[in-house]
Amino acid sequence: MDLVYWAAALAVPVATCLGLWIWYLRTAAIAPHVRDRRDHDGSDTAQSVAAVQDRLRELSGRLDGMSRDWAARDRELTGRLGALIAFTEQLANVDPWIGEPRGERKSSRR
Repeated sequence: MDLVYWAAALAVPVATCLGLWIWYLRTAAIAPHVRDRRDHDGSDTAQSVAAVQDRLRELSGRLDGMSRDWAARDRELTGRLGALIAFTEQLANVDPWIGEPRGERKSSRR
């Protein structure tokens, strides 16, 4: 029984290495231009970095615009809420029977 465990313990890593080596040979045969591409002078890298920086500038500009819009919306909502609170406070002070503010009614009875 120990022989089966030893065989499995040796066969799994060997099969894994063999499979990876065959996969490497297969990809090298299919796409050799991918492996041989080299950027000796760094021009491709510089172009990529410049494109990323341009995109970052564009996105940060969009984010600034969105934050300004959000700030304006928040100010507008705060004003609406303040007006609503003031309106409800006025309604709380009105006598529902006569429609006048409480405490300001002059009594007609003597």
